[in-house]
Amino acid sequence: MKVAIIRTTLNKGSGQVMVMREISKRLIALGHKIKIISRDIREETPHSIEIPVFANNFPLIRGFTFAFRVGLALNKFDIIHTQYHPGIFTGNVGKHLLDLPHVLTYHGYAPIGIWRNPKQRIKMIDHRLGSLFSFHLGIDHFIPVSNYLKNELINFYNVPKNKITTVYNGIDTNRFNPNKNGDLIKKHYGLSNEPIILFLGRLAPYKGVQYLLRAIPLIRKEIPNVKILITGSARSDILDIKSMIKNLGISKSLIFTGFIPDEQLANLYAACDVFCFTSLWEGFGLPPAEASAAGKPVVAFNKTAIPEVVQNGKTGLLVPPRNVKKLAEAIIFLLQNKKIREKLGKNGRKHVVNNFNWDKTVQKIIKIYKSLVNNEN
Repeated sequence: MKVAIIRTTLNKGSGQVMVMREISKRLIALGHKIKIISRDIREETPHSIEIPVFANNFPLIRGFTFAFRVGLALNKFDIIHTQYHPGIFTGNVGKHLLDLPHVLTYHGYAPIGIWRNPKQRIKMIDHRLGSLFSFHLGIDHFIPVSNYLKNELINFYNVPKNKITTVYNGIDTNRFNPNKNGDLIKKHYGLSNEPIILFLGRLAPYKGVQYLLRAIPLIRKEIPNVKILITGSARSDILDIKSMIKNLGISKSLIFTGFIPDEQLANLYAACDVFCFTSLWEGFGLPPAEASAAGKPVVAFNKTAIPEVVQNGKTGLLVPPRNVKKLAEAIIFLLQNKKIREKLGKNGRKHVVNNFNWDKTVQKIIKIYKSLVNNEN
C-alpha cells in the first residue's frame, strides 16, 4: 500500500513528528511505501519530501498553494493520512481531486484559554474553527490518540461514532526500560545520592512547571536535599519563571538542562526517582508513558487524557489540577517510600508494554487503511 502522510511542518522535538516517524518506520518494514510530505522540514525524517511554498507572508495563499501542489502529487498513492490542521485541508483537496480515502490522526488542540500569548491564542482559534469545517469536508475516518479525544470529536465536532477508532500512541520499550543507567547524567550535573525529581516539557504555561516550582518549598521542608531536573525548551514565559524562582528562593534545588536530544532521554529518565508531569492539557501524554516504560513512578494532574496513561495508585499518583499542596504531598510520599516507588514503576512498565505497543498501534492503523481502500475499490 502507498501512503502519503501529510503535516505542514516537521518541527524539531515535536511529539507528533516522532509518532509519524515511528509509524512510518514500521509500515515500511512491513512492505508498505510511505512518503511524509511537508512544506517545512526542520527535523530529519526518513522518507520525507519537502514541497516548498514561497508565499510565506500570506497564510491563506500559502495554505492553498501547498494544498494544490500536494494534490497534484498524490496520484501515486492509495491513501492520504493527515496529522494536524492546516494539513487536513490539503488532505481534503487530495481526496476530492483524486477520489482517495483520507484518514486523520487527531492529536487534539490545547484549549484557547490556557494560552497567554495572543499569537498562540489566535493560532488555536484558527485551528479549531478550521477543523469545525474541514472535519466534515472529506475525512473518511478519524484516529484519536486517546478516548478523551474521541469524546471531544463526538461532543464538540459532531463526528459520528462509526467514523472513529481510538489508537493509542506507542512507546519504544526497548529504548525506554528500567535497565538504563542514569549515572552519567548525575555525574554531568554534579549529583550523587540526592533524591531527584524530573520534569520534562516545554516551559509554556499550560505545561504547568509553575505548579512544581511552587511545590518545591513544601517538598524541601521534608526533604531538604531534593534536586529537580527541569528539561525542555523555553518560551517567552521563562522570564516569569525566573522571577518566581527568585521570589521562592529555590534556585539551589533546580537544574535546568535545556533541550535534551532524543538519544539521551532514556538515561535522563533513569537518573530520576520520581517523574513529575504537571501539564494542564494533553491529548495523550508521551513523557509520562516514557517514564513508566523506564520503570519510574509518575505524579501528574488528573486531567484530560492523563488518566489513560497514568493509573492512579497503580502506576503513579494523580492529584487535582493546580493543587500545589496535593502535588507536594504526592511527591514527598513517593520520595520517602522506596518500595512503593518500585512497585508503581514495575506496574507502569507492564501498563505501557500491554497498552502502548508500537506494533499493535501500526496493525490497527493498517486495518483502517485496508477497510477504506477496499471500500473505495
